Order: sequence, then C-alpha cells, then structure tokens
Amino acid sequence: MKKSLFALMALAFCLTACTPAASTEPESTPVEATGESATAEESAAFPVGHLRRIQQYESTADAVYSTVNFWTDAGEPQFQLLKADLTDAQRASLYMGDSPDLYGVQVLPWQGQICLFAWDTLYKVPEEGGTAQAIPLGKELNPEFVDEYAVYEFEYRMDRGSNRGKRIDLETGQITDLELPGQIEWIEQTGTPRFIMTRAITQTPLPSYKDWEVYDALLQSGEREFDWYDPATGAMEKVMAEPYYGEEQPDGKRRRHDFLGMAGDRLYFSWYNEDGSANGVESCALDGSDWQQMPGRLERERPDWIFSQNGTLRWMMKGEPGNLWIYDLSAGQMYELPHITVANGWPEALVGQNQVLVSRGRDPDIVDGFALISLEDYLSGSTDWTPITDDPDGGTIIVF
Repeated sequence: MKKSLFALMALAFCLTACTPAASTEPESTPVEATGESATAEESAAFPVGHLRRIQQYESTADAVYSTVNFWTDAGEPQFQLLKADLTDAQRASLYMGDSPDLYGVQVLPWQGQICLFAWDTLYKVPEEGGTAQAIPLGKELNPEFVDEYAVYEFEYRMDRGSNRGKRIDLETGQITDLELPGQIEWIEQTGTPRFIMTRAITQTPLPSYKDWEVYDALLQSGEREFDWYDPATGAMEKVMAEPYYGEEQPDGKRRRHDFLGMAGDRLYFSWYNEDGSANGVESCALDGSDWQQMPGRLERERPDWIFSQNGTLRWMMKGEPGNLWIYDLSAGQMYELPHITVANGWPEALVGQNQVLVSRGRDPDIVDGFALISLEDYLSGSTDWTPITDDPDGGTIIVF
C-alpha cells in the first residue's frame, strides 16, 4: 500500500510549539476546576495503572499489530487484523471480519487478546486467532489512552462549560464517567497513574469562540496552567502556570510552554517565542521545581515529533529527509541520521523487544512496506533492517 510524504509524516505524532514562563497569581478568584475539591484521602473509584496513549501500531513483546480495510470484487467491505512476529518479521492474518463498523478501528493488545474498538462495540480477538467476542458498549467511543485495566476517552473544548471523560473497563465494558474541570486545552500521558492536563484559568468562564473579543480579553488576563490529574478521584495538583499568551521576556517577546512527556523523575516541556525567534526544550521536577534547560541542539530547537515507550517519553525528533536528528532521553545523547528518508528507514513506532518499526520502499516518498531493526542499531546508523514479509501460510491478502 503506497503512502505519500504527507501521509507518512502524519503517522508520527506532530507537536505544537511552546515555551516557558514564570508562575503568576491572578488578583481575583479564578474559575476553579471541579476536580480540585477532591483530596488525596478520598477513595479511588477504580484502579489506575500506567497511563499511556494508544498508538497507531500497537505491539506486545512478541508482535506488532495493524489493520486494513478493503473491498471484495463483489463490492463487500472487509476488515483484516494483521500480526507481524518480532522475531522473524513474518506477518499473518489474525482475524477477518465483514461488519460495517469494522472501519478505522483502534487496536489494543490486552491480556492475551486483541481489543478492537469499532463504533459502539468492543471486539476481543485471541492473540493466536479465532472467534471474536463482541461486547456492545451502547455508544460510539474513541478511546485515546489505556492502562492495565481500562481505556479512557476525553472530549473537551475551552469554550465549553462541560467537558466529558469516560473510562471503559476492558474486562466488562462498563463505562464510568470521569470528573473533569472546565477549559481544558490538552491532556497527555505520563506512564504513571496520573495525566498532565493543560487548561486555561480565567476570572470568569470563557464564552463561545464566536464572541472573540470577550473570549480573547479573558485569556489576555488569564493563565495557562499545567496540572497533575488523577482520573480515579478527580484530584488535581498544580505543576506550573504562566500568563496564557506567554511570559514577557526582557526584550518584550512572549514565551510559552507545551508539555511533551515524562521520563524518569522529570517533566519535559518545549518552549517557543510567539514570534518564532527562539525555541528549545527544558525540564522540571515532578512538582514544578528545578527547571533545567536541555543541552546541545535542544537549547535552540524543539522537536517536531516525539516517541514514547509504555507512556514514557523516549525520543525527540526533528528535521527532514537528509537532515534528521533524534535525541534519546534514555541514553542522554543526540544522534544525527542524514541517511534516513521517508521511504528508507523513517521511524514509525518504537515496538516490543526494543525495536523500531521503519518504512521501506522506493525513494523519494513511495512507501510500500515496513521493516524492523533494533533500537541500538538504528541509532548507530545501521540500515540492516529486516523487511516484514507475509507468512506463506498466514492468510494475508493485503499489506499494511
């Protein structure tokens, strides 16, 4: 299956730019989050494990999974779940379906099963193939995050007074409503039992975007706050805040932050000047103290893409074919990869067994397959990756 340059680049998680600013306190009482009334002593409504974002290419220690949709010669829709073995790079068909709702599904390995979220139904397919179990959910759901017990879906807009969050138990399909504050801008994984939430703090609730003058005036005097958020209790803990449009610098320019992720005991943020004149990456302790600028290129450049492992930030990546660099947080080292092009080794995902799923195809931007290579070899500049091929007896009828 061929992909254009634009389509391939969209596979990686593209970031918006951001920058740091000093914490300030508003003079009058801001709009408070409903979850702030919760305390650490309150009993959790459900268990929470290591929260992470659901990836396009999900993997276990043994395999990486993907899906395809196609039409038969008779014009009937077909769905195929594919499993690529991480040891021999052989791919086989794990499940075929013809239900109309099996389109654009999310794939999630969980406790020996592959969960498929399709419209208002949760399908569970055994990892070794076989009959799928269907659990009606009663409503369309598009979960973004997962832990060891459940998946999580959020719907939010800053000008909407009531944001919605749901937890869907992977064992039973039970749906639990989550307690959320208002004026949420972004929610992100940390690989811990809590999320980091970005939200606007204003003196009065934001009106509709359509009332832009009032909306903008409130943000001009408001703050942008980053908080720890516990989905089990609704409790929130402030990490840092800055003027919504950025902290003014000595030269008059404003600087903002965006949250990138967590690695070890540090939270990582990209920063940028509103006029694009400067940007970079810095980190802080989990309580928002001890801010430190990242070294080298990250002093003056922020990543375009990030890659995580089990919810933990691992790679920051920036550049273009022929001029690509990756900073590996685990190694604390920058790697220059000028030989990588869109159709020749572009990283798609970090998968099980510390491997990288990469593109392969015909330059400059025609991708017609994928391959596997160890993370260490990839960063060392090796192109000796193993192409993923179809198992002759695997029943695969279309490539991913």
